Amino acid sequence: MNTFLRMVDGLNTWIGRIVGWVMIFIMFVTVYDIVGRRLFNAPIPWAFDVSTQLYGLHFMIVAAYTLLHDEHVSINIFKDRLSRRNQARLDILSFVIFFFPFMILLLIYGWDFAARSWATRETSWGVTALPVYYIKTVIPATALLLILQGICRVVRMARVARGGELA
Repeated sequence: MNTFLRMVDGLNTWIGRIVGWVMIFIMFVTVYDIVGRRLFNAPIPWAFDVSTQLYGLHFMIVAAYTLLHDEHVSINIFKDRLSRRNQARLDILSFVIFFFPFMILLLIYGWDFAARSWATRETSWGVTALPVYYIKTVIPATALLLILQGICRVVRMARVARGGELA
């Protein structure tokens, strides 16, 4: 089991570190568009579509990396009052009731959404008509990565709930 945990953590760490650099490329595309627009009165037709798609890629695919490092937004008004073991039990319960069902639905519907986009070779509505089927494939990929990282999180929380330490 520890090998599985390390493999999933390693995969999501690698993805998070690589895709994190996309934000710099988004910044360059945005600055390029602003300079073209303001200084030369020549907007870059593809800049908005490219930056939107890259931001969607960044936002979605690093979600599992964020879960790995426990950096998601959460409200811990009641959870902080619980013991560490009971916090782990509450986390397990919330993952089973909310997280996994939603991720499974995201995987199923995201897969259909991406498959339809691939089947029609869907493009954006912008002037440049960029392909969007690539970026829509990120939805089921994100769901899968989140499911895997969620399993790792539940395994670790189960160890804590049994009285052990977080591994």
